[in-house]
Amino acid sequence: MVDNDLPLVTLVIKSLDHKKVESLSDSQKMLVGTLSMLCSFLSVKDFCSFVFSEKFDDLIECDLNLSFEIGLYTNHEVTLQLTINNGRLIIEDLLGDGYIDDSRIECVSSDDFEATISNWVASAFS
Repeated sequence: MVDNDLPLVTLVIKSLDHKKVESLSDSQKMLVGTLSMLCSFLSVKDFCSFVFSEKFDDLIECDLNLSFEIGLYTNHEVTLQLTINNGRLIIEDLLGDGYIDDSRIECVSSDDFEATISNWVASAFS
């Protein structure tokens, strides 16, 4: 069961091209700084809303070769990797936990992404 008082999903930058960070705008650098720390979201909907926000998209367009780790707030060992390539969100279960049907899923829409993350969370908590 999910405790609604605690965050549900976390996001943190796993890797990026540090050389390209210097050329970013101040607001983009601030977002990189924020995402370099563990960020948490109260719901899957909040998390997906952020991933499809204009500010996040602006950062992705900078070609920093970003990869992210998505985790469960209550169990940091349950993780997925998120990379974005040509508008596709690529979700990978690098640990092979089996909480997603395939070890690699590509999402092209916010609905696909939200359904995938929702199913992952539900599977991890069942």
